Amino acid sequence: MILEKQEKKLMDIVYELASGSANGQYLVTPQELLERISFKVDFRESDLETNLNRLMLDNYCGFERAKKSNGDTMYLITLKDNGVSYLRDKQVARRKMVTRIIITVLIAALSFSIKSILQAILG
Repeated sequence: MILEKQEKKLMDIVYELASGSANGQYLVTPQELLERISFKVDFRESDLETNLNRLMLDNYCGFERAKKSNGDTMYLITLKDNGVSYLRDKQVARRKMVTRIIITVLIAALSFSIKSILQAILG
């Protein structure tokens, strides 16, 4: 799961919307997607389709563009295999990171302890 910052934010929103339906599909406007993205992330409307295409290539979701009768663009987003397991993969990655940090801290403490003991013995 190596996604860029924009892709992660978009995938969080896509997962939130599409996972609530029984078949993993959701019909959404580009404006609705952009409204849900935090202002902390530099995300423009021109980046939307680019990032959806990247997610589609990585097998997270599929999307189809449709036009309403009044000319508004809509996206039909469907979760694929990686998209369905996105939340679980995110939790596993977080758990791995926490484990690595804990191991690093323990090794540093052990190293300091050994150094202190050797200094006390050797003077």
